[in-house]
Amino acid sequence: MSALALAGVIISSSAMFVVLSGFSGLKNYSLEFISSVSPDLRVSAKKGETFELTKEMKSFLKRENLNYGLSYEDNALLSVNGNSRIIKIRGVDQGFPKKNIDSILYQGRWFNQEEDEVVVGWGLAYDLGVSIMDGINPATIYVPKPGKGQVFSENDIMRSVKVLSSGIFSLNEELNSGLVFCDLSLVRGLFQMNHEEVGAIDIYGGNPSDKKILNFFGSDFTVENQVQQNAVIYKMLNTEQLAIYLIFTLIVIVALFNMFGALMMMGVEKRENLKTLLILGATKKQVGKIFFFQGTLLSLVGCIIGLLLAGMLILLQQKFSLFMITPALAYPVVFELNNLLFVFFVVVVLGGLTSSVVSYYVKKSIRQISQK
Repeated sequence: MSALALAGVIISSSAMFVVLSGFSGLKNYSLEFISSVSPDLRVSAKKGETFELTKEMKSFLKRENLNYGLSYEDNALLSVNGNSRIIKIRGVDQGFPKKNIDSILYQGRWFNQEEDEVVVGWGLAYDLGVSIMDGINPATIYVPKPGKGQVFSENDIMRSVKVLSSGIFSLNEELNSGLVFCDLSLVRGLFQMNHEEVGAIDIYGGNPSDKKILNFFGSDFTVENQVQQNAVIYKMLNTEQLAIYLIFTLIVIVALFNMFGALMMMGVEKRENLKTLLILGATKKQVGKIFFFQGTLLSLVGCIIGLLLAGMLILLQQKFSLFMITPALAYPVVFELNNLLFVFFVVVVLGGLTSSVVSYYVKKSIRQISQK
């Protein structure tokens, strides 16, 4: 019985640590791609979608030696080969880092500056049938025209431009199916923006001070880091992580029921031995402690063995790529101290509580024995 209880604790604790490490790996993998399109800091206006980039702003950015780019993002309609989809079109200038381009570009090349070219996600390219540099079937981007009056044709309500897809990028499922990159000048023309109008100032690399930048731009602007820019994604990932914690905590509880049953069975089987201990002078409290320490020891030893086995499996996966998502991509796992401490805490604490309950019932059983 003790061996079965120990095996249950080992398997549950190792499984919990492996799954948490796998989720941490997937989380880091996803955030790594998000950071490729999200600047370290983004400065945008609190009111309105655009603001004018003044000489003072340029001087400040140059004086602080900040690597920055300009961007604007808005909704548009992409149509090609008779297929259409609402997209997010993001115009960026030459300040968009080349290392970010290299990390997300899946096929083809990045768009040329001052050209009517776009880079689309592979999900969008697959769904709409977008081909690279297809001059025969170019894509068309539509944006609504502001204003009032009678409508006689689509030209009265929509502004459009024909574009070529110079490349395809790959990030995650959501961005691959709804985001299009292009030159900032193309976006300015579509949305009738002047040359100094921008949607955001994207600051890359270095160690920029949020407070110093915010103090310069003032209360009319917001300064967001990568977490704030992707608040929905981070919230979703944290919620999923919490769900995994709860699910596997429940699995550990179920495994500890085996230990609870084993200790209770030993208490029933050792009734005569318990009488002997009482006759020899042992107190009820001391006898109860025997079962408490046995249960705690099973939890502690089982947890340590389980964590060691799981740690070895994680290290083997990192070194030899035992499990693959695709033929070229190993399942990402991350050995994190937080996950290890969480598993250890959950197993040992719940094991201690289980042992306390068993100890209580054993002492109650001893009371019944003494009355016979």
